[in-house]
Amino acid sequence: MNRNRVYTIKTGEQAFFGLTICMVFFACGIIAGTFSARGLDASGTQALQQSMLGHIAQIRAGTVESPGFLSVFWIAGRDHLLVLFLGFSLLGVFCLPILSAVRGFYLSFSIAVFVRAFGTGGLPVALSLFGVSAVITVPCFFILVSQAFTATSELGRGVLGMGKPHIGTLYGRGYVLRTALCFLGILAAVLLELYVTPALVAWTSSFL
Repeated sequence: MNRNRVYTIKTGEQAFFGLTICMVFFACGIIAGTFSARGLDASGTQALQQSMLGHIAQIRAGTVESPGFLSVFWIAGRDHLLVLFLGFSLLGVFCLPILSAVRGFYLSFSIAVFVRAFGTGGLPVALSLFGVSAVITVPCFFILVSQAFTATSELGRGVLGMGKPHIGTLYGRGYVLRTALCFLGILAAVLLELYVTPALVAWTSSFL
């Protein structure tokens, strides 16, 4: 077995290990976010209900002010941008799992708080508000996390003298291609958020 073949297998194992670790942290974040939503008190619940009902009414009437493309793009892709940065940093091994947990926490917390305020009838609206773009952005997030974890692990091994990182392989054509595909995925998620989510929210609001 040649050297390139061995290196490819090793990096594949590292990518799988990193993906597994980050998914476990993501799941822990989901659990923590779900239980944290139970701390919403009566006044907070009422304020959320009034705020969201007013927002939904504006969506149904078509009078809500649509956010700008760049604003939505930043919100949808900022975590992915941070993942890319951590892929070039020695801190990525430690920070990527933490970032995954934070991502899972806020996603589940947003949905759980909404359901706590409106009951199970609010679940379709919550999924419309927070879940449509997540169907695309979350897989893209983990694709980037997997390759970033491999890269930062190899950089760390090189610093510790446990091997020489193959920079051309770590950040080669495959790395760039996956990053570009995820960028296109985020663009698609932004378009869904701008043009599909309002219609879904207007339709599912009948369940409230």
